[in-house]
Amino acid sequence: MREVVRKHTGFTLIELLISLAIVALLVGMLLPLLSGTQRLARRSICANNLRQLGLAWHAYMQDTEQLPQHTSQPDWAWGGVRFVGAEDQAVADISRPINAYLDTDDGGEAGIPLGVFEDASDRGITLRDDPSKSVLADEGTCFETFGTSYRANMLLLDSTRAGIDVLRRPLKVAEITAQPSKLLLVADPVWYFAIQPEGAPDRAFDARWHERDAESGNMAAMDGSVKWVVFGPLPHPDFVIAPRPELANRGR
Repeated sequence: MREVVRKHTGFTLIELLISLAIVALLVGMLLPLLSGTQRLARRSICANNLRQLGLAWHAYMQDTEQLPQHTSQPDWAWGGVRFVGAEDQAVADISRPINAYLDTDDGGEAGIPLGVFEDASDRGITLRDDPSKSVLADEGTCFETFGTSYRANMLLLDSTRAGIDVLRRPLKVAEITAQPSKLLLVADPVWYFAIQPEGAPDRAFDARWHERDAESGNMAAMDGSVKWVVFGPLPHPDFVIAPRPELANRGR
């Protein structure tokens, strides 16, 4: 009787090591792609938030013919949430003027969609030279600190900063002559730190959330459009903050 020779069909150690090396290589190639996809998804969500908020701003302006009422901190307190209870639950802050003009169909206290105020990439405000060091209370995010992730254009909300008069009031819509598609209304707060001149105290801070190597973010313009901008010193080809061209060098 002939002896049956059984072939070994398992992996040898070398084959196993080669397989593991191939898997590791593929994982190494896919992770950056997945990370990039996640960043793009967050940018898209951020843009959608600002688009909805921009609609609320425009509803307010159409109703009142002016920008939101002046508050103690108008660049942050134009809209957003407050935190209540031992668990710091986010609820709509009815004292903030824009809130009443948000679409009330999808959740939140009084129907306000609270998610539109929070950028998924929000990491708060940090030191420019040390991005790991937060300068906000309890090292929180902007949403946790101010009730919103998005910073508005102070020059539209404070006539003294704009250089128009000394009344410290929001501007009338009719007073604004800057190009609407370029006039920054509200945006990721990186814009504010990017425009600061060298030597200014606020130049020491930063809010780069979406891209570590660029002062970039989403911006809602006065005309209702939302666009991605690489911010920088003024004058800048993609955006302005002065409500009138002749005031471009004032109010910062």
